[in-house]
Amino acid sequence: MMNALLLKRAMKYLNLSGVALAEKVSALRDDGKRTAPETISRWLNGTRPVDPFLMGWIAELVRSKLMTSDEPRVHLPKEGLIIAIANLKGGVGKTTVAMYLAAIAKSLRLKTTFLFAEYPKGRQNAEHIFHRLEALRINCPALDLDEILTYRPSAGEIVIVDVAKSITQDSFLPRKKTGDRLKANINGFLKKFRPDIYLIPGEFSSSFDNWALKDFIDSDALHAPVQLLHRPHLMTMDFAATASADGFDVTSDLFCPFFIPQATSSSLALPRDFLGEWQNPDQEHHHYQLFEHLLEMLGGEIIDSYQVIQDVRGACLADLLDLAEDTPRFKNDSLKVATSGEDI
Repeated sequence: MMNALLLKRAMKYLNLSGVALAEKVSALRDDGKRTAPETISRWLNGTRPVDPFLMGWIAELVRSKLMTSDEPRVHLPKEGLIIAIANLKGGVGKTTVAMYLAAIAKSLRLKTTFLFAEYPKGRQNAEHIFHRLEALRINCPALDLDEILTYRPSAGEIVIVDVAKSITQDSFLPRKKTGDRLKANINGFLKKFRPDIYLIPGEFSSSFDNWALKDFIDSDALHAPVQLLHRPHLMTMDFAATASADGFDVTSDLFCPFFIPQATSSSLALPRDFLGEWQNPDQEHHHYQLFEHLLEMLGGEIIDSYQVIQDVRGACLADLLDLAEDTPRFKNDSLKVATSGEDI
């Protein structure tokens, strides 16, 4: 019965009907006889044992298809992930980073959703953003704040949430006097929001920005791990010293272990459509690295095509089908979901 189940899974992956498999098996026979589709049906329902030779041949078909795929595979640490991008200050490239991360996730064949946490009027002013992402076949549903708070990713889904500056600012109570620490509003969006990780881009060579940012991350509003990303307008060698003087250690785990320089051009580096190339390959590379870093922080990973081939070689049919179907697998005693997501 086990072989019958494996055969059924293999036929689905290889897109073979019973009739098509019968024809292929008939072509393999050296006795001139034909295998009838009814025979395939008996194999599949377990009333007749599947020939071991056939199972070996099926395994090689599955192995061959896997090895000719050049797409990387993504291991998610849970069914789906929510990555939030936020900052109290505007003009730090928050929305640009959010858009680029969504585009990278989609390029990895993951179901990708972009949510804009903003008031209705502000969302109307951002329609051009959604049109650009929808051209890449990224989901951009118009959800209100309460709907975003209750949104749960489906299996294999990456959700990028761009938290507008207005929403971030309104998540805190007004300061009673200068020098008071920021205190979260219990009814504010951030206090209720539970993403898997916060990414906070900023310019850490500016003390003015650093003071506000330190207040922000030291507040009681962020209920998720935080990663700080240095996005310099200009390359300065003393940003680490400035950040250190303002209470930041750029070598700590709080910071991404790299920075992303802002592009000299103000135009977006995104592809113009889902079949297009990035307008700026450097920005594509930087944000791929950023997405991979965030994924690894959460316990996931991107497996490149070379590693996939190494996994495929010598694997039995059951393991091959696990790779092909991206079913949950155990690794290092922790459950990881292997998924290549939806096709673009």
